[in-house]
Amino acid sequence: MPKRKFREEWLQEENFRGWLRKVDGDDYSAYCNVCKSTLVTEVSTLKRHSSSRRHTEGLARQTVAPAAQPPLPDSDDDPVTRAEIKLTAFLAEHNVSINTVNYLTSLLKDIFPDSNIASKLSLKRTKATRILGDIGR
Repeated sequence: MPKRKFREEWLQEENFRGWLRKVDGDDYSAYCNVCKSTLVTEVSTLKRHSSSRRHTEGLARQTVAPAAQPPLPDSDDDPVTRAEIKLTAFLAEHNVSINTVNYLTSLLKDIFPDSNIASKLSLKRTKATRILGDIGR
């Protein structure tokens, strides 16, 4: 068992800020939010962990910003967007692979050539995944 108790001032140190937190009910353990692991509260162990490959790679994955994407248009006034949202929700609700949408939109255009809405569908896997993310918020 380590002899050093968790120190609140560690949370302000540059090396530990943002990823280290105290384990509730255990004064001798710390928790890494990046690696999701419990650590002993020895400064040398915490410093070694902060420079470990697992931790630095996990930290890099967290700090990479997602590509900027324009917001989805409001579905209330756009029947095409509304159809895309409903189609995506249907796939998710029935546990159909989201990759199916790459082929489904082409099929709908072929089946309904006289449909103005079907002809304007531009839904692929990436957009469908984004719609699901927006619905989940």
